[in-house]
Amino acid sequence: MSFLLRSLSALLALCSLTLATAQMRTEMLDSQFKVLSAESANLVKYVREVTPEADGSFLVKVNFKTGEMMMTGRYLDDELQIEDGLFTFFYANGTTESTGRYRNGNKVGAWKRWNYDGRSKPDRLYPDENFRRSTRTTAAAKFPGGREALRKLVSDSLQYPQEARERKLEGTVYVTFIIDAAGDVRQAEVTEGVHYLLDEEALRFVSKMPAWTPALRQGVPIDTSFIMPITFSLKEKSPSAASGSTGQNIRKRE
Repeated sequence: MSFLLRSLSALLALCSLTLATAQMRTEMLDSQFKVLSAESANLVKYVREVTPEADGSFLVKVNFKTGEMMMTGRYLDDELQIEDGLFTFFYANGTTESTGRYRNGNKVGAWKRWNYDGRSKPDRLYPDENFRRSTRTTAAAKFPGGREALRKLVSDSLQYPQEARERKLEGTVYVTFIIDAAGDVRQAEVTEGVHYLLDEEALRFVSKMPAWTPALRQGVPIDTSFIMPITFSLKEKSPSAASGSTGQNIRKRE
């Protein structure tokens, strides 16, 4: 009798696993993590797999379009808005970028972090308790000091590579990145490049930006994605950058 019960239990577990696997969905995402239709396959930057779990949560894995793992974690809702449990993020070269836990959509405890080359960065610590939310509406991430401060950073730090000038290379490089809940720039990636000389300079500039003021959702800091167009024009004699999603051009003065 016990053998029969064990067999029945194993069969039910197998059926549950099979059902969950059958419901797994695969989604194509653009650089802003928006789901794409089949007609927009040329815009794919990431591939996301969403697997329902027996407890009602959803296991999510996101890969770069080239196949490398970008993140893995668990959400409480099918819309993938409420993170919960252990999350791990990766650079495109396979190195772990950060790992830590969410609770009901908020980062909690110590988050471990590493540089692109694998060197460790200081941990980020988050209150391991429920956040008391304010009634404020969502606010976008902002560069400290606003547009003028970003303009000065462009003037001081963004360079037009000499070899690119000599080879008459110009165009707009689009760099996508995350401003995390602590305000740090993460996961900077060239999503639409021009030439490696310009791409590398644009990526270097974005990766070295100082901390931003993070976005808020009901008063709680959250991660948010940005895309920054950086234009290299020989007519302008200097590169320029648009300030995030505002579309306001910031130009470097020589």
